Amino acid sequence: MKCTRNRITSDPFVPGDSCADRAKSASIARSGALARRFGATVLAFACSAGSAFAAHPGDVDTGFGQGGFVVNDFFGTDEQLYAIAPMRDGRFVATGKVVGANANGSGGSENVAVARYLPNGALDDSFGGGGLFQLDVDAASDEGRAVRVLSDGSVLVGGTLSTASHSDYGVVKLRRDGSLDTTFGEADAGNARKGYVRLDIGGPTVHDNPYAMAVQRNGKIILAGITRVFHDGFWYGQVAVARFTADGVLDTTFAGGQGYVVLAPFFGAAGDMLTTIALDQAGNLGADDRIVLGGYTPGRNTAFLARLTAEGAVDTSFNTTGRVTFQAATSSGVSSGLYMLAAARLTREGRIVVVGEGNDRGMAVMRFNANGSLDTAFGQNGRSLIKFSGGADEDIATALALQGNGKIVAAGSATNRATGAAHQDFFVGRWNADGSVDTSFGDQGLKVAQVSTVEDGAYAVAVEISGDILAGGYTSRPNVAPQDFALLRLFGDPDRIFANGFDPPPGFL
Repeated sequence: MKCTRNRITSDPFVPGDSCADRAKSASIARSGALARRFGATVLAFACSAGSAFAAHPGDVDTGFGQGGFVVNDFFGTDEQLYAIAPMRDGRFVATGKVVGANANGSGGSENVAVARYLPNGALDDSFGGGGLFQLDVDAASDEGRAVRVLSDGSVLVGGTLSTASHSDYGVVKLRRDGSLDTTFGEADAGNARKGYVRLDIGGPTVHDNPYAMAVQRNGKIILAGITRVFHDGFWYGQVAVARFTADGVLDTTFAGGQGYVVLAPFFGAAGDMLTTIALDQAGNLGADDRIVLGGYTPGRNTAFLARLTAEGAVDTSFNTTGRVTFQAATSSGVSSGLYMLAAARLTREGRIVVVGEGNDRGMAVMRFNANGSLDTAFGQNGRSLIKFSGGADEDIATALALQGNGKIVAAGSATNRATGAAHQDFFVGRWNADGSVDTSFGDQGLKVAQVSTVEDGAYAVAVEISGDILAGGYTSRPNVAPQDFALLRLFGDPDRIFANGFDPPPGFL
């Protein structure tokens, strides 16, 4: 069994950090997880003072990893985490990329990485090899961008699977032990399958890159991203949405028989970037499995939302055209709109909350009604801002989550100058359900946390069943070029969906 390095120095039995030692730590972590899952009040213990204090929402959970952070350096190469999926028992799964050995031949390349963690942040040795699964398809760049834990404990990962010449849409399915599910995907030798499926939309010279995934109620898998289309003399990115059956075959009943649809440009002769499929708190699509897409048009100060029916047709009940565009602007010193939309979520009422950046260069959230109109009752005329960086410095929004009590959590990175030269640090902000900044969270609505003195930040955020908040992304160490997986846990609120002991909704195992 492969035992990867997990820099957690506050775990029990750490001397040597061996797999056997971590197994002992895992047993302790599992028993401790029961108290975390259903407690209405979480206590953090300040070891240096030897006394307990009531946890404040937005405080770093110092019982997680080392001082609230977990950093994984798997191979001493460039490694980044892009998505997190919490589990009901307090464990969680993360996906991204590592630079590992090629499956065939010599050398290495970027591989899909899937790691499973215990509640305390230690790698779960019962998954994959020492807690990590990695996949190389053809000695080219592969990466996981979205992850979902299914009700049987198996794991779906959506991302890029590449050949030597181009990248394709890909879905990977793992058994609950972290091995490839050979009943899923492309045909392999005998009656087996490969455990993954690829889709080439643009052809053998065109890169197709998916960034978001959803699972419909019948188990069918939606994968969305961009392909490249030649028009007006140039190759431009255009949004493409595909559907696969539950066993990993392109579903030709979707989008009129093709299995995928390429959306028309959102801003004329320009390239679009798809960043998100709007899901609810538990990671599910909204009513009737309709598909809400979000993204932006780089260089055009324009963000967009679009909605398809469950079968891939344009949903004309959404703003009559199936799409909404909104530009970043400033009038009388007041900013509106977004030039970059990073993520979106669905409220219980079917409204759409989005996060991104506008001309004020902070984390901005907006809310839209189910019909695509701006919800002007939210924040100030539909928009609300949390900004840490000063002057022209930028806070970067990357991810969004909703709590069971309706509060809104966003994560990314902030430009921090407090410790010298400007660098990026983990940044988490929280709003109330009405769009007002939640000043009870962290430091008047935000938390900036530093993993290293170089660069770090979040690409993903999730609310655990306990109500605590996980943010994941990357960190860079001083004088070391590659980046590593990095995770941060903050205390949140007991999640009202789960606090009374009711079963969680689909999306939590």
